[in-house]
Amino acid sequence: MITLLTGYPPHVAAYAASGAVSKEEYEQLVMRRVNEVADQYGKINFLVLLDTSFSNYSMGAFLEYLQISFRHFFKWERMAIVSEEAWVRRAYELLSPLVHGEIRSYTHEELTVARDWVSGPLSS
Repeated sequence: MITLLTGYPPHVAAYAASGAVSKEEYEQLVMRRVNEVADQYGKINFLVLLDTSFSNYSMGAFLEYLQISFRHFFKWERMAIVSEEAWVRRAYELLSPLVHGEIRSYTHEELTVARDWVSGPLSS
């Protein structure tokens, strides 16, 4: 299940994932929000709070994730990944030098730090 997170600046797309995540849910909530931010600001700050394992993402949801990642490749600014799974945090840290923008990973205990960082201003 996906829940869009509130209380973030308008240039931030933020969501929490728990339990099973379907392609339709990812498309209707996450992709729609990311597209809105990209269209309005030309850049995207992004936060995902994972309360589920990546294994709970359907193949369709994972493919949608890849699609949106490449569609807006040069628009990503700050991406905060919040997860208790050390391998997920490490994987994103390893990806950071390969993608546009900066990726930082955090534990659930560090959510406030992640929120503050991802809420920073977009570059000009």
